[in-house]
Amino acid sequence: MKKRLLSKVLLVAVCLSLSLMAFAVSDVQAQSQKKVPDLLRIATYDIGATGYVMYGFLQEAINNKFETRLRAIPIGTDLPRMQAVKDKQAQFCSQGTDFYFSAEGLDRYATKSWGPQPIRVLWIAEIPGTVAVTKGDSGIKTCADLKGKRLSWIPGSIFNLYHESLLAFCSLTWEDVKKVQVSGFGAMMKALPEGKVDLIMTSSTAPVCYELDSSPSGIGFLRFPAANQEGWKRIQKVNPVFYPTIATYGGGISDKNPIECLGHPYPATLAYDFLDDDTAYFMTKAIHEVYPDIAKKSELMKRCWSLEKCLSSYVKSKGTIFHPGSVRYFKDIGVWKTEWDKLQEKRIQRQKALKDLWNKTVAEANSKGIKDSDFPQFWLAKHTELGSPE
Repeated sequence: MKKRLLSKVLLVAVCLSLSLMAFAVSDVQAQSQKKVPDLLRIATYDIGATGYVMYGFLQEAINNKFETRLRAIPIGTDLPRMQAVKDKQAQFCSQGTDFYFSAEGLDRYATKSWGPQPIRVLWIAEIPGTVAVTKGDSGIKTCADLKGKRLSWIPGSIFNLYHESLLAFCSLTWEDVKKVQVSGFGAMMKALPEGKVDLIMTSSTAPVCYELDSSPSGIGFLRFPAANQEGWKRIQKVNPVFYPTIATYGGGISDKNPIECLGHPYPATLAYDFLDDDTAYFMTKAIHEVYPDIAKKSELMKRCWSLEKCLSSYVKSKGTIFHPGSVRYFKDIGVWKTEWDKLQEKRIQRQKALKDLWNKTVAEANSKGIKDSDFPQFWLAKHTELGSPE
């Protein structure tokens, strides 16, 4: 009798202990969830841009699935989008190649008010491909055919790097082609079908590709074979964010008619390193879990926003650092590889070394009285000594 009574007491104690443990775990999870704000903001591309449309689908899907709401804030240019996150007006922003330049303190970030930014990535989509597009009857099929042809140039635009990468691949410079100044990206898209330029670099899914493909002249491409290793080395000196890819989707492009071209992350969902881990974890989890929903609504997002694309882009994109909250999520779902811990740490250490170099460069520039207008070139020389990220 006493033994049975003792067994019952022990059983009750065990059940009570397990209940308390479950409550404690539940309470910890609830406390963690409370750290995520009810409303999250992301600075996106401007209304009408492909990037804005994609984040519109993402916003709708997250708001339908989770209690935490996501609000997309359209901001037309890259620098102000980054500024919104830097000033904590938004937790995240979407960027293309600027995610690399901001982290390295290059281009528009090579000023004393900016410098290398401690950005962290939460999710990386991958553009179907950036292609060198011509009219089908242009006769431009190889690098040799490009010499003397007309290329667009946009004053002060980072987009010129795309054409400079093309020229580098072909062992050419602006001196070897005819530079045609246009007012902006939209004007460049119109310049090719209007016959004002002979070739443009653009996304394989840009409307101009579909327009040319259905036109009497047809569409043509200048290819970037991955086998041309020297050509790709020259491209990555101009813009290390580019890597070889094969476009299988877009105007004049399909699985049966693929094009070797430039690959790069677009868009990347970014935050600063000061974003708390739980919010980063939630955002990464949310994007992953709503992917099936957004894939049904957008063929582009179906092809570009998958988990597989995100993780492969992380490895291929030089210097990319995932947010610790994102890494925790990837580990929780069992997709994070152990070798990526070393890659992540190596990239973090390089970013610290880059920041130290920046601080020393600013101090040296101030002591030497170097003008602000001359500082970017002074910094670029120092940055080159450090070498490109891995």
